[in-house]
Amino acid sequence: MPAIFAFGYGGGAMLVGQQIGPFEIEKELGSGAMGTVYRAKFHKREDRVIPVALKVVSLGLLGNESAMARFEREANILKQLKHPHIVRLIATGHYKNTPFIAMEYIDGEALDRVLARRGKLTWEEVLSYGKQLCEGLQYAHDKGIIHRDLKPSNLMITRDGTLKLTDFGIAKDTDVTALTGANSTIGTAAYMSPEQCKGDKNLSNKSDLYSLGIVFFELLTGRKPFMAETTVEMFLKHVNERAPRIGKIVPDLPPKFESLILQLMEKDKETRPIDAAWVARLLQEIEDDQFARKSAGLIAAQARTAKPTNQAGDKMDAADREAARALRGTKKKKKKPAAVPLLRQKWLRGVGILAVLGAIAGGVYYAAKPPSMDKMYSAIDRAETPDAKAEAAARFLEVYGDRGGETVDKAAAVFRDGKVRERERQLTNRFASNLIKPAESDDPEAYAAAWQAMEAERVGALDDAEHHWTRVKGRFPDEAKLPYTLKDDVLAKARWGWLADKRIADLAAVRTEYGKLKKKIADSRPLEQPLKNDATSPESLAIRAMRLRDFGDHDRAARVCDTLVHLTEKDPDKRTWYLLASQMKVTLNRPGADPVGARIQRLTNWLDATEKQAKELQNKGDGFEAARRDVRNRCREVTELYDDDKEGEVQKQVDRAAKIAGMVPRS
Repeated sequence: MPAIFAFGYGGGAMLVGQQIGPFEIEKELGSGAMGTVYRAKFHKREDRVIPVALKVVSLGLLGNESAMARFEREANILKQLKHPHIVRLIATGHYKNTPFIAMEYIDGEALDRVLARRGKLTWEEVLSYGKQLCEGLQYAHDKGIIHRDLKPSNLMITRDGTLKLTDFGIAKDTDVTALTGANSTIGTAAYMSPEQCKGDKNLSNKSDLYSLGIVFFELLTGRKPFMAETTVEMFLKHVNERAPRIGKIVPDLPPKFESLILQLMEKDKETRPIDAAWVARLLQEIEDDQFARKSAGLIAAQARTAKPTNQAGDKMDAADREAARALRGTKKKKKKPAAVPLLRQKWLRGVGILAVLGAIAGGVYYAAKPPSMDKMYSAIDRAETPDAKAEAAARFLEVYGDRGGETVDKAAAVFRDGKVRERERQLTNRFASNLIKPAESDDPEAYAAAWQAMEAERVGALDDAEHHWTRVKGRFPDEAKLPYTLKDDVLAKARWGWLADKRIADLAAVRTEYGKLKKKIADSRPLEQPLKNDATSPESLAIRAMRLRDFGDHDRAARVCDTLVHLTEKDPDKRTWYLLASQMKVTLNRPGADPVGARIQRLTNWLDATEKQAKELQNKGDGFEAARRDVRNRCREVTELYDDDKEGEVQKQVDRAAKIAGMVPRS
């Protein structure tokens, strides 16, 4: 856990060489709008001193509640992040009532300074840094944290080439209410996603992926894809203008890398990659492909056709041919000069300026104008993931939510499901990390009841769990009745009731599913239908655990239940199976001192009785088919439940079961 300090020194500014509690200030590293960062020695113990970067808020912001909230939020976000590619929090506290954050000191250089010194990086370097950055981003996104300000200056490279993602000052934690106002933009304009530029308050991981594409472009080319003189003009370019082809600027860039960057910078976030982990996998694939093709490069060059191509190997377009003429020292024939354009005449320049301004205003209007109702709803259907569907539903409801009707009701259901999934994911992660104390934005009573419900679920006390979820539902009864809400303060309350409804339904589904599984096992016996084991199927694991329990092997049944819990505990769509496994474990007895010996004895006794029955049936007529089927089912029980057991004596019993079944074949 990061340390927390409070100091009461009075008078004077924080100066180099000053000792402040366990921190000894060495030098100033830099300053910005939010405050100053110092390099300091952290005297952790008498025998251990480590360097830290001490970030102290600017004195001029002490009365600014919004700035203080952002500074505090950065500290709270960093407390959740422990990853080798994210700057690590060391301590937080106050100095003379001024908050500070102590972070790990990174002995290296920010990528913006590397660019200033070198101009641009090789694609191999960008690929290496990109893989590391994607690992850190995916970790943050899995915790519901969106950085919102990806840019080279926030990417530090250590002396050994390790990338560290820094500056979570404006990061958005989807587990808390955003501090920015509705329809406001925040971030650095040159790297902002189209949805950031439009002031979308429902930002997702896809926003960071767009910024990642911009960063890749700049690192490879030494320049940004879009240039503008004003913020509004930059916003319009992000929203409307396609990114330039990077392959013409970086001829040796692998085509697959160029395609990835263009996909990251897609205007529609639904067409961007699904997540940072997917981007990392593709980067690794690009690296593997290039390594495999390296030795074949010379042959490919010799086999190149005489057909005119540019440096990227593409068919030359008009721009390429013009560049080739320039290199050869030839010029394209000049056309006869045209008459002076009308707008260049002095008396019309004012009209031209007004026309340009009108065009810009028109562009802003059409960029902000929402699509039709049918088109916006179709985006929900086209979305491939539940989270993407929920985002599309939020956009739809923001524009058409007040109209009512069947279409709006369907969109509201998708939005509600998405918010429930988001809340479930956050609570599951917090429960797994034993974060029993609620976040500042959480209602303490609802959080405590939910925690008790999850504790009850973990130990299989499903009736108790239902009681606690009912308490959660009753915390905000009026808000829980809302089909949807886009207001953050109301949504924070409503989603507790929505979540409780879903979890109570999950508990009811356990009873239904348990009955279905028992029936499936029973129905398999008359038809002698195999029930094969699939370690990736929750249903298959649940059936196997039930059969092992009924067979009397509670030790092995408990291990299968543990596998089922591990497979399903973090997946909201498989919650029923998690609850079923937890409840089933309650019905199992503790294994004895020698569970393997007990297993072998149980199998021996079972098969002794089965073999005796099979021998008695060998000389019986056709009227005993039901008894023969019972023998085969008893043998099938052994072979299907223990075919994967590595114990030699157990496998001998499995082989014996197959032989006994052969004594009473189907007629």
